[in-house]
Amino acid sequence: MRHRLPALLLVALLPGCSALPARQTGGQHSAARPSATAPTPSAAPKRAVFLTIGDFGAGSDAQRRVAAAMRQWAKNGRHVDAIVTTGDNVYPDGSPGKFSQVLTGPYRGLNAPLWAALGNHDVQGGHGPAQLRRLGLPRPPFTKQLAGAELLFLDGNRDFQTQARWLDDRLSRPGPKLRIVVFHQPAWSCSLHGSTPTVDRYWVPVLERHKVALVLNGHDHNYQRFTSRKGVTYVVTGGGGAGLYPVRDNCRGLPRKDAAAERHHFLAAEITGDTLRLSAIGPSGNTFDQVTIKR
Repeated sequence: MRHRLPALLLVALLPGCSALPARQTGGQHSAARPSATAPTPSAAPKRAVFLTIGDFGAGSDAQRRVAAAMRQWAKNGRHVDAIVTTGDNVYPDGSPGKFSQVLTGPYRGLNAPLWAALGNHDVQGGHGPAQLRRLGLPRPPFTKQLAGAELLFLDGNRDFQTQARWLDDRLSRPGPKLRIVVFHQPAWSCSLHGSTPTVDRYWVPVLERHKVALVLNGHDHNYQRFTSRKGVTYVVTGGGGAGLYPVRDNCRGLPRKDAAAERHHFLAAEITGDTLRLSAIGPSGNTFDQVTIKR
């Protein structure tokens, strides 16, 4: 006599069939459905803020007023990640005896590290290394990182060819779209000191080839903003506290000049993702120039 297999076992033995009973919902049979997956919200863009000053360390009333404007700007719910300088941080010769008075003291209330380029006055008395030690910084060239940006500091007082090779190597490496290069003697300027021939010869070709987002300089005591044909923004920000220099109108061979002012000031750089908003702000807190850089 042949025995019949139970129906459930027979189904289990058939290829492609399941032995599990249908799932019941509301008294009716229905096939099981995968649960819907909620879309993952995109991450918020990275944000960072740094303030820039240059040619400031004179212990003057103008330096104190600019520092007060920086503190006031930061009080409006803004966190400052760093203070960046374009050099001439301690007049007249970088004396360590003035570090507390003019280098660190006026900006202590911002609770942010001070990342400094060295100007000609900082190294004039041989005190550049002491200043870097005081700030916990290495000898230039060096880099600093912020959310969404890399800052590259050069020393405009020496070794232009060597630093050009370093700069080219660093900019050739993977990194954020916003690359910001900081040094004292300006690539481009239409003022008392003017453009710096050695910078134009050795560093500008590297800056242009890599299309860096922003170049920050000092040396001329005023504000100037240029844009090159390749879209590199060059800013002279030397209005941090020392006596001001006039801006000239008849310079040739410079990139397009977008703004200029004989004013004491600081710069506020606000980074959101791949966008940098740069604002030039005077001692009274008024913004007199602004540009948005997108990479």
